[in-house]
Amino acid sequence: MDIALPQARPRATWPAAVVRAVDFIEAHLYEPIDAGTLADAACMSRFHFARVFRTATGVSPMEYLRHRRIAQAELLLREGRRKVIQIASDLCFFDQSHFVRSFRQVNGCTPSGYVARACEPR
Repeated sequence: MDIALPQARPRATWPAAVVRAVDFIEAHLYEPIDAGTLADAACMSRFHFARVFRTATGVSPMEYLRHRRIAQAELLLREGRRKVIQIASDLCFFDQSHFVRSFRQVNGCTPSGYVARACEPR
């Protein structure tokens, strides 16, 4: 799934290591992931990987992961089958408060506000 990122180069131009890391994120979205794990998936040192990843995507690896998880949360919220606390837990946020803060930073509204907007007739 492609997500909108500031200053991101087209995925086709990303180095193979960045593509490997993004593929790893997609495959393990519902599991705890840290910067070291992503660097290992890319077969690079943490420092070099962070620099290469930011150059390609415009954001840090962990910021990319957060945006990707929030994008997944949006899909789950639109489905309406899970509570916010369950989505937060499933997507490996520390707690519901952390999830709501992250969601608001990315979308400018809370998850419940997002659902209210998403469910409005257009």
